[in-house]
Amino acid sequence: MSSPTMFISVVDPDHTVKAPLDIAIGAKVIVVPMPSIVELLQDTARRARFAATHRAVREALRTHSHPPSLTDESIVNLVRRARQNVHNH
Repeated sequence: MSSPTMFISVVDPDHTVKAPLDIAIGAKVIVVPMPSIVELLQDTARRARFAATHRAVREALRTHSHPPSLTDESIVNLVRRARQNVHNH
């Protein structure tokens, strides 16, 4: 397997999880329990957070559709600040 890929599977009654054939026997994998789509759709607080985030992203894209140009001086200042933060932590 050359790059990380996500697969979704269901735990069988005997607690086995089927993996695609290109995942080697003995390979380390992560198993993460997920809520069902019905549970996700019924979670009104989660849906409200998603809608608010979606609105914020759309607004940011609308108002900042043309990011400011970076000058050599601003890049140098950013690098200096980053180096100072590394040394201070």
